[in-house]
Amino acid sequence: MVYTSPKRIILTVLAIALNWAVPAIASDAIYPLISYKCDIDADILTITNSLLKGDAGTNFEYSAEDGTYSPWDMVEIARKTDSTRIIKSSKVTSSCKLSRGVYTTVLEPQIFSEDLDGQCGASISGAVTIVFNESELLERTAFEDHCQGEAPIITRITVFGKTGEYKIKRIAKYEFY
Repeated sequence: MVYTSPKRIILTVLAIALNWAVPAIASDAIYPLISYKCDIDADILTITNSLLKGDAGTNFEYSAEDGTYSPWDMVEIARKTDSTRIIKSSKVTSSCKLSRGVYTTVLEPQIFSEDLDGQCGASISGAVTIVFNESELLERTAFEDHCQGEAPIITRITVFGKTGEYKIKRIAKYEFY
């Protein structure tokens, strides 16, 4: 009979688990997607926050013409030998003329940590500001307030041109991810 130590058994089980988990984690990569749609015929402005996963995210082509944006495209990253940091961010501004007037939307990244190697470093989300006829209708609002925790996440903001009102749809974080 061959004796196998408990330590060796634990290491073997861990090795098997890692061989299974690492490819699963890599294929489960997520890509944030912010969509902007000005529908003049329906008299509605819609901004959505969603995720693309795996190959769908890897192969997705974000396009300003289609109103699709990635918050990662709105940041400039500097890589050094000992760290990776966000050093600059940009905004995307769009205008939508609905029946009551012009709605200007500012989309920008929601940066949880400028240090991409630190806590929350690999996480990013988006934020939106909506201005109606030069008055702030919706102050800067992050789709996701924190990189950790269970705070609800905004998945859609709809502005109704006829009334000038807006609605925000939130879902539980576990439903989003």
